[in-house]
Amino acid sequence: MHSPLGITAQGSYIAPRRAARTVHSADRLWDALSMLLILAGTTLFLLARSSLASTTDVKQLPPPGFTSWVQRADYFTAQSSLGLVMVGIGVGVGIWSATGARASTRSRRTPSG
Repeated sequence: MHSPLGITAQGSYIAPRRAARTVHSADRLWDALSMLLILAGTTLFLLARSSLASTTDVKQLPPPGFTSWVQRADYFTAQSSLGLVMVGIGVGVGIWSATGARASTRSRRTPSG
């Protein structure tokens, strides 16, 4: 018995093909994690850079918790570096997810014959 979606041409039956690329929800979760890391890292970087730019106004005393403006500048420099690292990790997770999804769809394909 043949599937109604199959094609019969001159007595030979051609079975319908499955979708070549199906993406599972686990792959989408990795993509979401990648996007979240990139957005969080970008936000942290931009906030740290804008705060670092505000340290140029040294007419006031340093805020509580900081003994000097240099310590405050070091703090925001470390935050901006952390933001860039988070963006790099997010890009790496995205590339890893894309190559892993591509390899898994290739291994799931059935050979046509």
